[in-house]
Amino acid sequence: MISFYFYYNFSFKKKLEKILRYEKSNFKKILYIFCNNKYISTLNCFVFKNTKWTDVITLKKTDRNKNKVGEIYINIEMIKFNSIVFKKTFYEELKRVMIHGVLHLIGYEDNNKQITEKETFYVLKNI
Repeated sequence: MISFYFYYNFSFKKKLEKILRYEKSNFKKILYIFCNNKYISTLNCFVFKNTKWTDVITLKKTDRNKNKVGEIYINIEMIKFNSIVFKKTFYEELKRVMIHGVLHLIGYEDNNKQITEKETFYVLKNI
């Protein structure tokens, strides 16, 4: 289950759930945490011993019932910056990063041709 708490209906949730089903993922809950450069660099340093800024950090956890739970931290400041650099709208870049985070949960690693292909497929396709 993916939960969003916004003042408006966030229709992208259904696409993320379809990706999880299509990839046969068994995550029961995914939390998206939106943050800034300072927060994500602190988290990156604490978890991965890396001081660089990033647009997304994905953490896999298990709850007390042994259900798989994911936490996806999204750096809104980096999304804004990258949307300008890559000439995309903020929303397009946000969707790409949200998909990227889900792919990490499923097991795809950065610096891998497969995650890039999957990301492109899911961004462009209306599954």
